[in-house]
Amino acid sequence: MDKLEFPHVTAEEIRQIEMRAHELRAQAMASFLRSVGRGFASLPGKLSGLFARPRHA
Repeated sequence: MDKLEFPHVTAEEIRQIEMRAHELRAQAMASFLRSVGRGFASLPGKLSGLFARPRHA
């Protein structure tokens, strides 16, 4: 069995990885909050459309 070798990572590279991860988390949270906001904003229109439609026999 081959010996498992891990890459050597410097402290600066770790900081860069952490900064990128923080940025990606912030982007994901912003996208999630935007989609939730759009859902809430469209809710009154959906409800009014539900009651405004003519009823068919």
